[in-house]
Amino acid sequence: MKQAGRVARVEDPHVQELLDKQACAEVMMTYCRGIDHRDEALLRSVFHPDSYHRHGFEGPSSAPGRKSRPGKPADFVAYALGVLATHTHTHHQLGNIFVEVEKDGQVAYTEAYFTAFHRMRAKSDPKAGPQAFDTEMDYWVGGRYMDRMEKRNDVWKIAYRVGLTDWQQVEAPTSRGYFDIPADMRMQQSRKDMLYRRRQAFRKP
Repeated sequence: MKQAGRVARVEDPHVQELLDKQACAEVMMTYCRGIDHRDEALLRSVFHPDSYHRHGFEGPSSAPGRKSRPGKPADFVAYALGVLATHTHTHHQLGNIFVEVEKDGQVAYTEAYFTAFHRMRAKSDPKAGPQAFDTEMDYWVGGRYMDRMEKRNDVWKIAYRVGLTDWQQVEAPTSRGYFDIPADMRMQQSRKDMLYRRRQAFRKP
């Protein structure tokens, strides 16, 4: 996959600003893709090495050389992957996206509205989280990702992220007919998803 956030240099400042804004938006969308497929490499690719995080976890966003300790993830990516493992499905979707590029063209402040769905594992599931219920539950949350992005070597990445929660809701699940859909046509929390094999799968019979 093409690296998200990479942007070309052009002479026209107005065109450059549009390219920069699109690159920042692609970084946000790539974050959602990495989260939903639990793709660690893809998730780490959207953060600068010194990026900081405040969204369920406070500390470095991606510090792959740093080791986790029991109950203390090394960074946000490790924390997020641990939380995601307690759900059987997730779906993160972006809505309004605002990108304000500073005059120097190297820093941008962004706001992206998000809606996220999570199917929580039941208490009886060995992979369930500490907040699990007796049965599976659907956890919905709406909020905003507030980022400071920086362009380094022509690549935009997140340097600081704060995740704001606007609303949340937990309810009993309803999935009638979902498992009638062929397995290869359903979302996979891994690289088995259609996304990763579409170039082969989309060839004409």
